[in-house]
Amino acid sequence: MRSFLNLTCFLFLLSTIARAQDAVVTTEQLIADIFEQYTAESEEAIDYDTFYEDLMYCAQNKINLNITSREELERLPFLSDIQIENIQSYIYKFGKLQSIYELQLIEGLDLTDIRRMLPFVLIRDTEVAGKKIYWKDLSKYGKNEIFFRMDKGIETKEGYHFLPEEDINAAETNSGNYLGNALYNSLKYRFHFKDRMLVGVTAEKDDGEQFIGKQHVGYDFYSVYAQLNDFGKFKTIVVGDFRANFGHGLVLHPEISMGKSSYVLNVIPRNSGLKKYSSTDEYNFFRGAGVTLRLRKFDVSVFYSNKLIDGDTVNGAFSSINKTGLHRTLDEMNIKHTVNQQIIGGNATYTFSNFQVGITSVHTVLDNKLDPDKSVYNYFYFSGKQQTTTGIHYRIRWHKINFFGETALTDNTSLATINGFTFSPISQVSLVALYRYYSPEYDTFYATAFSETSRINNETGFYIGTEVRPFRKWKMVAYADSYRFPWPKFGIDAPSIGTDYLFQTDFSAKRNISMFWRLKYEIKQSNLSGNEVVMPLVVPIRKASFRYNLTYFFGSFSFKNVLDGNLFCQADAGWTYGFSAIQDVSYAFPVLPLKVDVRLQFFDAVNYENRLYSYEKDVLYAFSIPMYYGLGSRYYLNFQYEMSKHISLWFKIAQTVYADDRELLSAGNETIFGNRKTDMRLMIKWVF
Repeated sequence: MRSFLNLTCFLFLLSTIARAQDAVVTTEQLIADIFEQYTAESEEAIDYDTFYEDLMYCAQNKINLNITSREELERLPFLSDIQIENIQSYIYKFGKLQSIYELQLIEGLDLTDIRRMLPFVLIRDTEVAGKKIYWKDLSKYGKNEIFFRMDKGIETKEGYHFLPEEDINAAETNSGNYLGNALYNSLKYRFHFKDRMLVGVTAEKDDGEQFIGKQHVGYDFYSVYAQLNDFGKFKTIVVGDFRANFGHGLVLHPEISMGKSSYVLNVIPRNSGLKKYSSTDEYNFFRGAGVTLRLRKFDVSVFYSNKLIDGDTVNGAFSSINKTGLHRTLDEMNIKHTVNQQIIGGNATYTFSNFQVGITSVHTVLDNKLDPDKSVYNYFYFSGKQQTTTGIHYRIRWHKINFFGETALTDNTSLATINGFTFSPISQVSLVALYRYYSPEYDTFYATAFSETSRINNETGFYIGTEVRPFRKWKMVAYADSYRFPWPKFGIDAPSIGTDYLFQTDFSAKRNISMFWRLKYEIKQSNLSGNEVVMPLVVPIRKASFRYNLTYFFGSFSFKNVLDGNLFCQADAGWTYGFSAIQDVSYAFPVLPLKVDVRLQFFDAVNYENRLYSYEKDVLYAFSIPMYYGLGSRYYLNFQYEMSKHISLWFKIAQTVYADDRELLSAGNETIFGNRKTDMRLMIKWVF
C-alpha cells in the first residue's frame, strides 16, 4: 500500500514539475522570500547575514531526513514545531523514507512546504562514513570564499559638506562632522569543510567612518572565528566571535526572534547552541571561546566572552550602551570601546524521547557602572556592574500536543516566564497558544523572546494563532495577541494595553502562480501628539493595514505585484492613509549567466504614522526594507553576473524621488538637499 502511495505521489509531483520547469526559483530567492515573511510585521533591524548564511549552509550541507534530529530540522525556520514533530513521528512509525516525494504523506506538509524544503534536504539510507578530518581532505574538498562589497550614496549629505577631498582633516575641527568619506566597504573571507570545520574573517568600514587619518587607521570593525563540529565527544568547539542561543530567549538569544509574523505557529526562537559569528552587527555577539559536550542524553555547553563595548563613560560610569557600531564623528569615537564586558555562561540540556529540559545561566561583569539617566519609563532598567540571570526551559510532547516554556530570574529576583502549547487535532488544522509575563524589573543584556517590543521587560500578554488548510492549494493563517504594559514605557507615560489581529490567505493557483491577502488591525495607546499640558494624556491609536501579493513565472521571466496600504487614527483626530503599489520584473538570460531585477514603486503616505516598509532585492548578503512616507516613487536595477565559475558580480542602483515639494531629506548629518536619494552597491564573490 505504501509503495502504491509513493508511486502516486511521485507521478503527481513529477507531472507538476514537468508542467512548470520554467518556474524554478533559486535558493537565494527562496531564502529572501522566507525572510520577507518574517520581517513583514517588524520595524526592527534584523540580521539578514546570519539568516541567509544559516540557510545557505543547509543548502550546501543538506539535511538527511532519514537520520536527522529535531535540532537539525529546527535550522529550517519555515517549519513549525508541529511539522517537525510529524516528520520525525512518520519516520519512527513507518521507517526510513524511500523518496523525497513521500513527504506528501506526512500530516501538515503541503506542496508549498515541500517545495521550500527541497533545496535543503535529501533522502539517504545511511550517514556518510568518515568522521575523521584529514589535511588532504581539507585542501581537496574545503571551500574558500572572499566577498568584497562597496556602497556609495550619490547625493552629498550634510555631514560631508565640511570634508573636501583636498582637506581630509577639516572634519576633525568639529566633533559633529563625519571623519571619513561616504564609502561603505566590507571584506569577508570564509573557509568551510563540509559541516565540520568553519573559519572566517570579517572587516567593515561604515560610511562616514575614517579609514586613514589621525583618529583611525584601517577598518573600524574586525571579526574572526573558527568552529569545529562533531570532534570526538565535542559537539561544537568555537573560538573567536560567536553566538550562544539557548532556551526560548529569556536568558540568552542575541539572534532573530520568532515574533509575530505570517508564520503564526513559529513563536519561540530555535535553540541553536554555540555557533560562529560572521555578521557585521558590532554588538550582538560574544568574543572568546565556547564548547559543547555531548554526554549521552546530555548536551553541556560552557563559554566565556571578553570584549569592549561603546558607552558614554564619565568618572567610572556610563548611562547607556551604544549598539549602532557607528564611529563617524569625534563624539562617536570618544565613546568607542570604553567599557569592558565579560560574560561567563553555560547550559545543560537533557533530551529523552518526547521530553526535554535544560538550564541556562549567564553572569555579566562590567568594568564601569551602568547608570541610566532615570526617568519614569526606564526606572527599573538594570543598573550596576554585575548581573546573573538563570532560566529553566522545557519541551514536552503528549499525544498531539507540544508543551513548551521557560522561566528566568535575575539576581534581584525579578521574574520572566513564557509558556505555551501547539496542537494539531487534524492534519488540516494547527493551533498555538502562548502566555508571557515579563516583570518591569526584569532586564538582561542578550534576551530576545516573543514580545511586542524589542526589550524583554514590563509586559504581559496572551497570543493565539491558527493555520488551516481547508482546500487543496489554499492556506489560511490568523493570530490574535492581547498585551499590557503594567509600567509606563517610552512614549507612553502610563500603564497601557494593546491588541493585534492578523489574517492571511495564501493561494497557490499553479506551480508558477501564487498569491496572498493579508489584513492586520492594531489597537494601542500612546501619548497624545502635540499635547502641551503638564500632565501627559494617553489616548488610543488604531491602525489597519492590508497587503496583496501576486507572484508568477513565465519562461525566464518572473513577476511580482504588491499593493500595500494602511489607515491610522489617533484618538478622534480622523483617519489618515498610506498606500504603495509595486511592480517587480526579473529576467534570467538563457544564453548569458546574467540575471536582472527591476522595480518600479509609487507611494503616498500622508503622515509619518502611515509609513510603509517594502522588501526589495539586493546584492548578496544585503537585505533592504526601506521606509517611505510622503508622496513619491522609487525604482532600482539589480544585476547578477557570473563572470566565471569562480567569480560572481552583483551591482545595484536605487533611487527614491519625492513629489511632495520637500527640499530636504532626513536630518542632522544625514540631511540631503533636494528631493531625491540615490544609492549604489557593488558585491564581488570569489570562490577558490
